[in-house]
Order: sequence, then structure tokens, then C-alpha cells
Amino acid sequence: MKLNRSGYLKAMGIDVWTSRSAVAPQVVASVDAAIEAANSPTGMSRQAAATKVETDVAVQIGDAATGEQIPEFMLALFHYETIGICLSLHAESELPRRFCDDVARAMGGNIESVRYQLLKWPMLSTSGIDQSINAAREVVTQKFRQMPARVLVFGDDVGEYYYPLRDLAPLSVGAVGVQTFLKVPSLKGLLGSGSAKRELMLAMHRWRSSEMP
Repeated sequence: MKLNRSGYLKAMGIDVWTSRSAVAPQVVASVDAAIEAANSPTGMSRQAAATKVETDVAVQIGDAATGEQIPEFMLALFHYETIGICLSLHAESELPRRFCDDVARAMGGNIESVRYQLLKWPMLSTSGIDQSINAAREVVTQKFRQMPARVLVFGDDVGEYYYPLRDLAPLSVGAVGVQTFLKVPSLKGLLGSGSAKRELMLAMHRWRSSEMP
């Protein structure tokens, strides 16, 4: 059975709801090469042998030459037409879908048309692809550019991968082009505090009121 790009990405465990341009060029090139090899009658066995050699070499070169650590993070991205939500999650975290729907509804989002993606980094379990901090920032930046005009961000660490959020004060609004962002330092701290939730609702009200004509 022949593979197409979407099928290959799904087989590798990569969630995709954005356009091809949102994926780092190195990832696209690697996927194209893998698809071509997989669709060849003799390609699978050759690919397996070649991949092992290239992976071993890449690991040795990467560790010896740079010692650079591959970042690990997980972002949940919600698109409610007019409002977006980004959550920084831990591997064991449960997705607070109802909370996200409530927040989006309060901001005038359409919860019936929500689109969702879970972005995990590293994206592939191979060292043959650039998954450095710079590559991660490129991918995350592309994802944010595809979000709505207003985006709520939960998690200070998101600023490590999207620089415009790095110095944004808690519960304050920042602008990047036509987009505005409201950042909440910690989702866990928010969910466990009634006063923090009230502060968020007040900040959201001010944010929405300031952008009304």
C-alpha cells in the first residue's frame, strides 16, 4: 500500500491540522524521502539499513560537536474562530477541555467549530532531523501565526519557544502584528485558585472591551 504525506505523518504520530508550510522544511524533506523509499519495492529494506547508519552517525556528531539538548514540551492549541487558546502541558496532564470551552465562550468564541492540535516536541524519534531549540521556535512561531487575532496563553514557558511572549507581564495584553495575546503564568495555579480565576475573568473583560468598536 502506497503512503502519502498525510498518512506518513499520522503513522509517525504527528498531529496535523495546519498547512504544509507550518512544518519545518527539514521535516518536509525527510518525510518526502521516507515516502519515496517506502513506496519502492526494495526501498523498505534499504531504508532500514541506511537509517540505522545515518542515525548512529548523527547522534555521535551531534553529541560531540554541540552537546545541544533537544527541548521537550507539549502544547495544546485550540482555534475557536475568533479566539485561540494555547496551553503548556506536562506529559501526565489532563486536557481541561471544558475549561477551555468556557473561556472561549466568555470571549465570544464559537465552541461548536473548535479545531484542536497537540504539538509534541521532539516531533520525530530520530536524530536525522533538526529538532533543536531553534527548529522548535520556528515551528511554534508558525503555529501562532495561524491562530486567531486574539490568543490566550497559559504557561510562562511558552515564551521560550515564541519570543513575543517572553517578557509579557502576567494578565497583561501584548500585540504582535494584528494579533493580541493575554498570558497566564500557570494553568495549574489558575485552576486551583478561585481568586486567580476571578482575576483572569476581569482581565479578559478589559481585553475584550478594549477591542470593541
